[in-house]
Amino acid sequence: MLFSGNYVRKYVFRRRIELEQGKNESKAAKKLNIALFIPRKLGQFKRFVNRSMEGKYSAGLIAFTTAAAAMLLLILMLFVPNYLGVAGDETVGQVMNASGVYYTSSEISDVYNNYFVRTYSNILRDSDAGTDYFNSQVALVRIAVFLDNLFTGDKIFDIRFLALLYGFFYVPALYLLIKQACNRVKNFSEGFIIGVVGLLMFADVAYLTYFNSFYPEALQFVCLMYCVAFGLSFQDNGSSLKDFGCLFAFMAAAGALLSVRGECAFLGIVFAVFCLKLLFARKHWMWRVICVMAAFMLSFISIVCMINMEVGYDEKSKFHAMTRGVLFEAGNPRRALEEFGIDGSYELLADVSAYDAIPFVTSEDESLKDGFLDRYTQMDIAAYYVRHPGSFINLLDSAIKACYGIRKDYCGNYEQSAGFPPGAKSIFWGVWSTFKSRSAPRTIGYFGVLIAAVIMLFRKGYSLRPDEDRRSTVFLDMMMVIAAVCILQAGSTIIYSGDAEMIQHGFLISCGMDIITYFVFAELVHKMKIF
Repeated sequence: MLFSGNYVRKYVFRRRIELEQGKNESKAAKKLNIALFIPRKLGQFKRFVNRSMEGKYSAGLIAFTTAAAAMLLLILMLFVPNYLGVAGDETVGQVMNASGVYYTSSEISDVYNNYFVRTYSNILRDSDAGTDYFNSQVALVRIAVFLDNLFTGDKIFDIRFLALLYGFFYVPALYLLIKQACNRVKNFSEGFIIGVVGLLMFADVAYLTYFNSFYPEALQFVCLMYCVAFGLSFQDNGSSLKDFGCLFAFMAAAGALLSVRGECAFLGIVFAVFCLKLLFARKHWMWRVICVMAAFMLSFISIVCMINMEVGYDEKSKFHAMTRGVLFEAGNPRRALEEFGIDGSYELLADVSAYDAIPFVTSEDESLKDGFLDRYTQMDIAAYYVRHPGSFINLLDSAIKACYGIRKDYCGNYEQSAGFPPGAKSIFWGVWSTFKSRSAPRTIGYFGVLIAAVIMLFRKGYSLRPDEDRRSTVFLDMMMVIAAVCILQAGSTIIYSGDAEMIQHGFLISCGMDIITYFVFAELVHKMKIF
């Protein structure tokens, strides 16, 4: 009986354990099924959509839909009350005066940086001064002024005519850019996601509000999109006529970008190198002659712009190039000063900025002109960074941090009559710019990861033979061009003004990184079959 009782107790105990294990396994299975339910349903939906769209999908359809949606967003932001724009600051005065546009009131100090101004006068007042300053942006503003006078004739310039002109060029640029990204995928679900992400990134309120302003960022944005779109068009083995047309369009966009600002002229060498790389796209001698001529023309435009255009930096910038550049990153400021033949006592100026609320000293101080500012040039500073690459890399990291956001943090988006607080910003369709300012990585390490991702994704199939599939070759070359644009823009700003004026001159860094991020995302969507 004792044996029988022990046996029963052991049997009951084992059964209880088995039941508990069964219950636990059942619960785990239920949780697993719940966890897999949504992805399974999404996978089924994706297959259903792709089957339904089989034979109907085209990159052009996705790009057209995205561009149409972007045009609708542009109208809602810029042409429907409350009108959005970017508040001006003192840096836009030169472009305004050169275009024959002036503030309607002399009392404008309260709207600087705080409120967007929509209407201006075409009549030169005694307090205003004309100028012979000219670049591609001034040419575009003058066309907008002409159109306004043609339709209204009221001697009042409504900046929405300028936004309309930008929009006229922007919508086709976005269409071409999205189409090039979607050309690499064959499924509707993947193309749809790429289109939506493109709309979120490149129709963001932070980008489009520049159209209602005199800042050069709007023209830089549109020109860079055209450069990328026409550059990537060579991924297709199309007709020779199409390639010639795209090359001329690429030259036109690049030329307009080079002449936006003096500091953009340095980018000509990068675009010229890309044209030389296109020598290998076709075997015909005429094509190669045209590519060499295109490279020569872009180099010539670059040199002319560097010689004749102001670079947008002044004596204050030169002061910052030393205090917020060389001395800021130097481990031993006194020794760094000695390399320039400057007395070591000026090491007190390390980290000093003329933009401080209570500046230690200003660049206009007479004591700085003899013995400090007269002892170095931008070429001397460039040579210093060649000898000290570590300092330059650290400042590149600062440049990416400062320029990663698209918006000008100190500028508002609304008119004063809208009743919003000074400097208020719109959050409508601002998912991407908000994400960048709050959550995205802002280091040179992220930039390095982007470049590594580009090389890993497009290195396979890279070839210089004209008769090979040139998609990966063109993509890798163009992404390297955009990376070089970012580095050159950051480098020129560092040499001319340290890290003090990055927000004013570093827009192309942020825009270029957005474009690289977008195409890396599109390629990952295609290769990993996530959607």
